[in-house]
Amino acid sequence: MTTTTAPARTDAVALATELAGTFAERAAGHDRDGSFPQENIDELVASGYMSMTVPPEHGGGGASLEELCRAQQTLAAACANTAFAVNMHVHGIAMIAGIGGEAATRAYRSIVDDGAVIAGGFSEPGVGGNWWHPTTKAEPVPGGYLLNGRKGFFTGFPAADLLFLSAALTDDRGLPQPVGFLAPKPERGVRVTGEWDAAGMRATGSHSLALEDFFVPADRMVGEPGALPLMFMQGVHWAWCSFASVFLGIARGALDLVVREQRGRTLHVLDRTVAHLPGVQFRVAEMRTRYAAAEAHLYQAVRADHDDAVAADPLGHYIEMSVMKNSVCRLAHEVVTLAMQVQGGSALLSGHPLQRMYRDVVAGLLVPPNSDVTAEWSGKHALGVPVFAEPRWEG
Repeated sequence: MTTTTAPARTDAVALATELAGTFAERAAGHDRDGSFPQENIDELVASGYMSMTVPPEHGGGGASLEELCRAQQTLAAACANTAFAVNMHVHGIAMIAGIGGEAATRAYRSIVDDGAVIAGGFSEPGVGGNWWHPTTKAEPVPGGYLLNGRKGFFTGFPAADLLFLSAALTDDRGLPQPVGFLAPKPERGVRVTGEWDAAGMRATGSHSLALEDFFVPADRMVGEPGALPLMFMQGVHWAWCSFASVFLGIARGALDLVVREQRGRTLHVLDRTVAHLPGVQFRVAEMRTRYAAAEAHLYQAVRADHDDAVAADPLGHYIEMSVMKNSVCRLAHEVVTLAMQVQGGSALLSGHPLQRMYRDVVAGLLVPPNSDVTAEWSGKHALGVPVFAEPRWEG
């Protein structure tokens, strides 16, 4: 486990601001080496940041969704890999809190008292981002379950003490029932089959895993069998808003960097900085416009009445949050692309932060559900067509 936590502090944005400078200094090295930023995680744990979404009655900070997103946005502007790596932990706790139960209570105690860190794994090969239908099998055995299957993109795995993951039980009818588990990281039963080595988000430790007779005690089940899709629907605002905030933070970092650098760059043929060039001004203005649109969409979603939305239409809520996440990530990518154009060829140099931001922000376009699937869901839902009808198109 990582270092022991300090008493919980409720101002997660202030904590992120305090730590951002140091994390920014380390970001290039971790990106270059593809090394996991364990020292950043340790400092976040020690500061109390990682317990921000634990309910106050269990010793945590009880952060609101807006505070979580503001904090993650601040971290991501400094080191997107660190923000992305801790995202499953901070929003995962909030999703689990919405379900409650013994598994949640155990997790709170481990996080607040022992500094435990959660990593999450719902992606699987061949599932295509449809996390509601896991192929990992959960076989009932005395005292719990044996899990067998494969997981991909298990972000934050190197720092994990607790694994938040999905599997499917087979009911009496022979039908799969998706279920979530929150289990201690074992000494055996979970094997890394592929070390994370990617073009972007290189330092997130998003390893591929094999679950091989991984025993999980029965009291580590989160919710009831078959309730996993509803859990996603009920808590998706915590997930998609916080993911979007990470990529919005990258865009903010790129915008601030480009503005700062253009104010100080000169060309021999000018007697003033390149900030006076109309082309630079137009692109910076467009960056600000797209950033503002992304920020407005995110925080409109953050401040919505999620309880009423879930009660009225859980699937519609899931789709609306998915549309928002894709919109914000697309706009963030456009902001960073414009930043590269403003900066010019120097932005491609390995030592320049913009090339790292560009590689990292692309990941936002790839986090499921992808834009095509989300658009299909949204259009079908609006038109009253069954969202998950198969085949998707008659031909």
